[in-house]
Amino acid sequence: MTKRLSSAHTFRPVLLLALVLLAALAAVGCGKGDDSGQDSKPVPVITTVLEAKAVPLVGEFTGRTDSESTVELQARISGFLKKINFVEGSLVKAGDLLFIIDPVEQQNTLARTSADVARDKAQLDYARKERARFETLVKQGAVSQQEYDAKLTNERQLAASVSAAAATANEARTNLGYTKVVAPQAGRIGKSNFKVGDLVGPGQNSVLATISSTERFTVTFNISERDYLVSAKEAAEAKAKGLPPRLFVASVVLADGDVYPHDGYLDMADRAIDPTTGTLPVRAVFPNPDGLIKPGLFAKVRVNLGTVDNATLVPEQAVSDVQGEKFVFAVTKDGKAESRPVTLGSRVDTAYIVQKGLAPGDTVIVDGWQKVRTGTPVAAAPAAPAAQAPTAATANATK
Repeated sequence: MTKRLSSAHTFRPVLLLALVLLAALAAVGCGKGDDSGQDSKPVPVITTVLEAKAVPLVGEFTGRTDSESTVELQARISGFLKKINFVEGSLVKAGDLLFIIDPVEQQNTLARTSADVARDKAQLDYARKERARFETLVKQGAVSQQEYDAKLTNERQLAASVSAAAATANEARTNLGYTKVVAPQAGRIGKSNFKVGDLVGPGQNSVLATISSTERFTVTFNISERDYLVSAKEAAEAKAKGLPPRLFVASVVLADGDVYPHDGYLDMADRAIDPTTGTLPVRAVFPNPDGLIKPGLFAKVRVNLGTVDNATLVPEQAVSDVQGEKFVFAVTKDGKAESRPVTLGSRVDTAYIVQKGLAPGDTVIVDGWQKVRTGTPVAAAPAAPAAQAPTAATANATK
């Protein structure tokens, strides 16, 4: 009886194990069949065909507005401030009298030095007559040559004294003029840094007020080496064609998002690339007929940096980045996906200029490339017009 129980007990686990193995093999067989069907089924993707076109590069840069010309008014002489002759923050014209420094001390100095000049001139006139009289006498032998030379020397010394006194008087006259501080240019004047009765003078912290011209304003910003090279080549070609030097038109977007209604132009590029940043400081000038723009405003400057002929644009959404390397999935002639490494240039709206890896006429996947790998069959559908590569008119270069 014990032997029978042992056989039955052994048979049941063996039967159970066999059933489990059969189920596993069936499951594996079914899985292989499903995978085979999935690999052969084309993956639906959205594609676009690349075209070559002329693309104007428009760089967008940030900076701060500044007046084209800013002048700091400084006291040239020491004295007490007698009068402030303007309204702070108002517009002034060139030549307007702005400050008056008490002129009494300078007037006294001018009077004293002018008297010294008159005295020395009178002495010089007498010395000239004496020298002329002794010149006649020495010829007659009535006086010695030594006596004549003494008169001649005295005349020359007095002439030098007159010149020195006249220079001192001119300096006093100039200093008297410095007691009136006038506007050297038209513009908007800021607040006065001193009040009536303050002692002012040359040296540090001697700025009385600041005037900024309002006719034009500037924005200084930095461009990359690549943008500089593109624009420099464009400028050289324009010069060879006899086009005007102000080739690169600039526009500005203010902090409120509005585009300033007046275009400007680039008028200055610094002498050298900054080696620490690899950028070149550039300045754009804009008209300011209404005086709306004040120094210090935040601004975005858009600059026409030139045109790339026969540029091939690939949509941004078609580009994948793997550890810094750029890839695009193209569709081969037999309808399969193919991964291609690409080298990209300037950004243009929502696309990039292709420098290497793609050519006009290539079909690239703009949506669905995440589902494929090289060799995967695809069912390509063209992208809607809104998803196509941007037109040349909307191009923007990278900073």
